[in-house]
Amino acid sequence: MPTRSTNFNLRGIGHVALTCADMQNTVDFYQGILGFPLIKTLDLAGHGQHFFFQVTEHDGIAFFFFNNMNPQAPGVAGASWTAGEMTPNTARGLVGKSAKGSMHHLSFGVPQDKLEEYRQKLIDAGIEVSDIIRQTDVNGESINSFYFRDPDGILLEFSAWEEALTSRELEFSPARAEEATARRREGIPYTV
Repeated sequence: MPTRSTNFNLRGIGHVALTCADMQNTVDFYQGILGFPLIKTLDLAGHGQHFFFQVTEHDGIAFFFFNNMNPQAPGVAGASWTAGEMTPNTARGLVGKSAKGSMHHLSFGVPQDKLEEYRQKLIDAGIEVSDIIRQTDVNGESINSFYFRDPDGILLEFSAWEEALTSRELEFSPARAEEATARRREGIPYTV
């Protein structure tokens, strides 16, 4: 797929790099439950390992395992599982807070007709999952998704657009800096 960047010839996201507390638990989850093949491991000169899973032909997810890991900080370094003061509570990870600059969650696109099946497959594997949540934007386009966590509490999502992304991409026009003020509602930026 050609790049959408106007400044660089990008080929997509090669991988997202996260951290884990136990390499084997992470391999068991991402390869054993989600089915992502473990394709490479790199030794970090005795300080840990960096290892890679293939998600699609062109992208993946990677993890660092460090021998001397910093403690977790749910709600700061990553999204908490609970909805906190927001509703609906069944959304769980969707509205859990995290600090600015942190990763909130990682979403994997799945076919719309497989969403229920995949949710049940994770439940059968003993994974706690949220309800399927439907989010609709001001144009009426909807995404259905559910959330779950990996062994380290990293928030993951399986999501499916009700409308094919290819038709949405055809209608896409980039936001321009001079429109920034007009895109704010009560001081909050919106993109539509």
